[in-house]
Amino acid sequence: MKLSEAVVGTKVKIVSVDFPPELQGRILGLGFVPGSIVEVVREAPFGDPRVYTVHGKMITLRNSEADLIEVEPVSKNFPLSMAEVGKHYIVKAFLGGPFFMSKMRSLGINVGSKIMVASKFPISITINGKPVRIGMGMAEKIIVEEI
Repeated sequence: MKLSEAVVGTKVKIVSVDFPPELQGRILGLGFVPGSIVEVVREAPFGDPRVYTVHGKMITLRNSEADLIEVEPVSKNFPLSMAEVGKHYIVKAFLGGPFFMSKMRSLGINVGSKIMVASKFPISITINGKPVRIGMGMAEKIIVEEI
C-alpha cells in the first residue's frame, strides 16, 4: 500500500521508497527511509497535502510524493479501508457514534463478525454469505484484524 492511502490516525512502517533523483535527497533527509515508523496525523480539507510524524518530527507531504513510499500497517488492527481484496477479517471495533453503530447493525456488521473483502472501489464485503457495499468513510470507522 502507498503512504498516501494510509488512513489518518494509523501507524505504518516504510517498506520501500522509489524517489526520482531530484526528490531523493530531500525526502530521505526528512526521515522517510525503509524501516521507519510513520503516523498519519491529519490531512487538508481536500485530502492533499497530509501531515505525517516520522522520527518525532511533523512533516507535510503532497500525495504525489507519498505515492512513492510503499508501507505496511504496524498494528494487527487497522481500518477496513486499508484491507486487501480477497482476504478474510474479523471486526474488532467501531469508531463511530450511535447512528453509525445502528447503521452497522442494520447491515449485519457487528464486533466479532467475520467478513471477506470482495472489492475495493467501492468497498464491497461479504458477511455471512451476503454481499454488502459500504462507503470509504464508513470503512475508515470499522477496525478489523486479518484472520
